[in-house]
Amino acid sequence: MKKIILICSLLLVAVIGAGLYYVFTNLDAIVKAVIEKVGSQTTQTAVRVDEVKIVLSDGAGTISGLSIANPKGFEARHAFLLGTVSTRINIKSLGKEPIIIDEVIIREPQVFYEMNKDRKSNLNTLYNNIDAATAGSGGADEAAADSAEPKLIIRRFLFTDATVHANVVPLNNKKYTLKLPSIDLKNLGGKNGATPSEISQQVLGIITKHALAEVKRAGIDAKTQELKSEAQKKLDAKKHEVESQAKEKLKNLLGK
Repeated sequence: MKKIILICSLLLVAVIGAGLYYVFTNLDAIVKAVIEKVGSQTTQTAVRVDEVKIVLSDGAGTISGLSIANPKGFEARHAFLLGTVSTRINIKSLGKEPIIIDEVIIREPQVFYEMNKDRKSNLNTLYNNIDAATAGSGGADEAAADSAEPKLIIRRFLFTDATVHANVVPLNNKKYTLKLPSIDLKNLGGKNGATPSEISQQVLGIITKHALAEVKRAGIDAKTQELKSEAQKKLDAKKHEVESQAKEKLKNLLGK
């Protein structure tokens, strides 16, 4: 009996050891897969990552080539190109909940704003997708519960030196390039932490709102363009009226 217990114990240790070896040797690939899965669920569009590198001994990590595809109905391929994302993880918090991430820094990201021919913007659509994915049954909260997502706290999230590329299809595809002010967020997840889905919703929602605000400030959002279009129509109508009156007066004078 003792031999059987010993053999079972050794087998259990071997299985656990093999499992831990797999996790640590494939950690980069696991994290990449989680980011793409959770990100795609949250945005309801394709989220892709080129490469993930994590050095647990230093608590450091980089995510390269992170992109968020445009929702359906828009011409551009991407809504966001985040380039390289650097992170620092509190190693002491690993294995506990919430896991503490000291910082996430995204430098020189690119945001693509597009107003399509129906005067709908991709960022508004993306924001609505995020909102819908985390509300009600079947949303990201349910998905989080099913996959037992860990709770996280992000002490600092910095989104800096961003460029907004704006394309207004109704204005003959007129393009603009805008600079987005830095977004510096603290203590995402609160005191008790939040799931990656919840934090993704919060972060992407804030970035989208800032980008939309910058677009609006520049006067190229859908509402502003609609008002400009109406104003232009009135101006053209008035101009046509004045020209018609002038032609009529000239005709009367010549007729005399």
